[in-house]
Amino acid sequence: EYNYKQWYQRRVRGEYLTAVIFNISVFHTGVNFQIYKYLAFMPNYPPSMRLPPPKTGEIITEKRITESLPTLEIAYFTMNIVQILGNFSPIERFYVGTKEENKLPLLDDHMLVERNQVKCLQRMVVKMEELKEKIEKRNEGKYMKYDVLSPENIPVTTQT
Repeated sequence: EYNYKQWYQRRVRGEYLTAVIFNISVFHTGVNFQIYKYLAFMPNYPPSMRLPPPKTGEIITEKRITESLPTLEIAYFTMNIVQILGNFSPIERFYVGTKEENKLPLLDDHMLVERNQVKCLQRMVVKMEELKEKIEKRNEGKYMKYDVLSPENIPVTTQT
C-alpha cells in the first residue's frame, strides 16, 4: 500500500523524478543506442527462423543452425532497421554538447525555460561535465574505452 502523504516530502518527489529522468534518458541510451552492436549479428537475435525449434535431446549441428537462420533479405532488412533505430536523432539534445560531433547541448538561446530552472540546469550541466572528465580519465590508455553512459552520449529525452 502506497502512502500518498509521502508525496508532499521534497526528498520523495526528488527520488521519483530522478527515477523518471534516469529511465527516459540514461537507461534508454544504454539499451537503445547499443542495439546495432548486438542485433545486427543475426545469430544473436534472429528476427525469424526458417526451421522449427529443436526438440528435447536433438543434437544441434552447425548445419542445423545455419539452415535455421533467416534469409539474407530478412537479415539485411533487419540490420537496416536496427542501424536506423540505434542512431541519434539530428534534433537530439545532450546533457553535454560537443561541437566536433555536432551534438546540441542541454541549454541554448532558443529554449523557453524560467530563470530558476536555468540556474538549476546549469548546475547539473557543470556536474555532468565533471562526470565526463572522470570517465575520460578512467578510459585513458584503455584499449576498449567505455563511454556509452558518458554525458555527451546521453540524450536528454527520447525523441518521438
